[in-house]
Amino acid sequence: MPEKRTNRKVSKPKKQKVKQGHKLVWLTLIILIIPVVVVGYVLLTSASESDQPVVGNRFDPQDLNPKIQETEINSIQGELMSIGGMETATVTLKSATLRIHLNMVDSADNATLQAAADQAYQIVSNHLPIETYFTNTAEGKNYDLEIDSYNYLVDDTHPQEGWRFIKVSKSGAGQKVTDIITEPRNAELAQQVRTSTPQATTDTPPAEEAQEPLPEEVVE
Repeated sequence: MPEKRTNRKVSKPKKQKVKQGHKLVWLTLIILIIPVVVVGYVLLTSASESDQPVVGNRFDPQDLNPKIQETEINSIQGELMSIGGMETATVTLKSATLRIHLNMVDSADNATLQAAADQAYQIVSNHLPIETYFTNTAEGKNYDLEIDSYNYLVDDTHPQEGWRFIKVSKSGAGQKVTDIITEPRNAELAQQVRTSTPQATTDTPPAEEAQEPLPEEVVE
C-alpha cells in the first residue's frame, strides 16, 4: 500500500518586537547632552577671550581708532619706572580705559605725587598723543585715561592719617582733571561734618515724652 504523506505546516519564526525602552534611553541622553555641550562651548569661548580688552557695546566700529597696541603699553610701562621716587608702576587697558597706577615711596608728599602723575601723563602723551587717542572726534569715540599716584595703601602698618592719593584723569569727552582724593575740596565743610552731632540724637525726646499724645491741632 502506498504510504500516506502528511503535510506538516512549517512554523515561521515570529518577529520579535523592538522594545521601546532603548529609544527612551537614547532620547533622554540626547536631551541631557545638548545643554552640556552648549554650556561647555560658552565656557570655552569665554576662556579664550579672557585676555582681550573689554570694550563693551557702547562703541561702534569706527570708535577707538587708532587702537592702542601692546607694544605701546610695554614702552610706557618701562619708562614710568624712571620717575623719581617710584616703587612700582602698572599699566592696564580694560573697558577702553588706560589705567596707570603709580606706587611711590611711603614718604612722598602731595607735591611729589602730583609731579609723578604729571610726568606719567607726559610719558603717555609722548607714546599716545592725547588729541589722537584720548579725545573724541566727529568720527567716533576714543579712549579714557586715568593715572593714580599714591604713597601707600592703608593697612595695619600704614595709617589712614598719612595716606596720600592723587588722581589725574582725561576722558574722551572732557578735559584733564586732577583730584586730591585724600583731601576734601571744602575743608571747612568737612570739619563741620566731622565735629557735628547727628540731629536725631540731640532732639530725640525721652521715651515717656515720646509716648504722650500730640496736641489736636498738630494731629490735624
